[in-house]
Amino acid sequence: MSDRPLPSSHDLELGPARLPGAAHGAAHGSAHGEVAPPPMAATLAQRTAEELAVLAKRDHVAAYEELVRRFESRLFNFLLRRVGHRALAQDLTQEAFVRAWERIESYDPTWRFSTWLFTIATRLAVSEHRRRRPTGYIDEADMAAAASESRDQLEHDQRDGARLWSLAREALCEEAHTAIWLRYAEDMSIGEIARVMGRTQVGVRVTLFRARQTLAAAALERGIGESETLGNPRGQSANPKEVPPC
Repeated sequence: MSDRPLPSSHDLELGPARLPGAAHGAAHGSAHGEVAPPPMAATLAQRTAEELAVLAKRDHVAAYEELVRRFESRLFNFLLRRVGHRALAQDLTQEAFVRAWERIESYDPTWRFSTWLFTIATRLAVSEHRRRRPTGYIDEADMAAAASESRDQLEHDQRDGARLWSLAREALCEEAHTAIWLRYAEDMSIGEIARVMGRTQVGVRVTLFRARQTLAAAALERGIGESETLGNPRGQSANPKEVPPC
């Protein structure tokens, strides 16, 4: 284990994160006594998430800050759709990054970093659901605010796909919507989705199959054309909808 101090939710703030112990990490290096200079910002921006995570395991705080910068909006939008409230989604996003920092030495670079991070976030959301009574809807103002934070990504969204994502939120239960989101918004494989959701790969395939059937039937009923597809929905706004039970 490294001797670097662990940040709290107060220490780790969104946009971008500022982690304590940066000077400590630079001075002492890793637990194995290695002393490595922090990478240049331009170099960090060119590295993959997995490479950054490996650097973070060596106490490169700047590398972890780059990971937070890349994933904070994606993780926040994912959690917002899970918990339904902006403030709670922000808290869970920060907590997920704190947990990931605390456990970074256990990260296996053979897995995509996004899969590992979303697994942590999903477990936090599940724990939160057990503590609180789910509201069953997403506040319209929260979703509009999320959209404004991801305006650049929103410009690339397909209008037809946006209609389907709105319908998916209305027609699918939480588990099915999460599976569909991870598959099409985060471009995760079946195996990665199974890891995040704590399901078997067969279970994920069945969930996705049923979700697509439900969505196709709902689209037909609404008169949405077959040519419309689920594009990347990050940052979309949506009206509050009741979440169907699974």
